Amino acid sequence: MRLNPSILALVLTSISFATSSHAAVQAMASRVIYNSENKAATLSLKNNSTKPYIVQTWLEPGEDKTAPAKVPFIVTPPLIKIEPQKESVLRFIYSGSGLPTDRESQVWINIQEIPPKPENENTLQLAVRSKIKLFYRPQQIEADLPAAVKKLQWYVENGTLKLKNNSPLFITIGDLKLGNNSAPIRNMNQDMVPPYQTIDVLANVSKDVKSIQYTYINDYGGNTETPVVYLK
Repeated sequence: MRLNPSILALVLTSISFATSSHAAVQAMASRVIYNSENKAATLSLKNNSTKPYIVQTWLEPGEDKTAPAKVPFIVTPPLIKIEPQKESVLRFIYSGSGLPTDRESQVWINIQEIPPKPENENTLQLAVRSKIKLFYRPQQIEADLPAAVKKLQWYVENGTLKLKNNSPLFITIGDLKLGNNSAPIRNMNQDMVPPYQTIDVLANVSKDVKSIQYTYINDYGGNTETPVVYLK
């Protein structure tokens, strides 16, 4: 979906800044879980500013490179005006075909806020774009995220910390600590492992590292701790 010329002109007078902490419009969840037995999934947006904002929303393919390139969802309304200190609800509707039924699928929700025209010509505005994960969860699979986490396999191969996912769910790592190190790793190569795939989490891991500690992101967007994992 593209902005019409009048909206595009407004956006070009602003700066696109992809940091949600600067956003006037806030998504009320950090992820959306779409269970297939439901007709739609929803996401609430709140305008925390003192001025009305227009918001454009669209979807794009997720991080799983093996997934279909076409996103079989629609979002309604794709363009909405939110008054100051008010909330609006987005609905995501699956077309009914195009996604596997034996595993979860993930797409990106893009939320582009379009600020009102500034009262002063020399005013600098931020037009923030936020990205949120939507997970489509088929009814046919076992949707038990804690059980899926227990099936993860961590190991080091040629100095690279790898993570194998033996479940039909996407699993996102929150914090990762090596050995007895109390400081979380900040430079993970990848932090989300798709269903039935293996990712390279961290390169140049010392042979002295024999264990790790990590958290995973639960369905509510919070960090859940796990027991210490001893590497093979």
